[in-house]
Amino acid sequence: MTVIIMQKEERVLKPHLIKHSHLFEADDYECSECHSVFRRLSSTCPNCGASLRTVLDRQEWVDEAEEINLMLGD
Repeated sequence: MTVIIMQKEERVLKPHLIKHSHLFEADDYECSECHSVFRRLSSTCPNCGASLRTVLDRQEWVDEAEEINLMLGD
């Protein structure tokens, strides 16, 4: 499986997994075809059966960490 870390919006071939990384929660994975969200990394979507070979990592935990810093005044 290929992992792509997104720094800005880029064009990625479909179908692919979208990894939603969180700071204090387990990661979620989203199918780019049916937008079903699931907890475990899989090479096929459990909802639509699409073959998912590429993982697009949105690294949302960075935004969550920035929000915490703003709340705490750091």
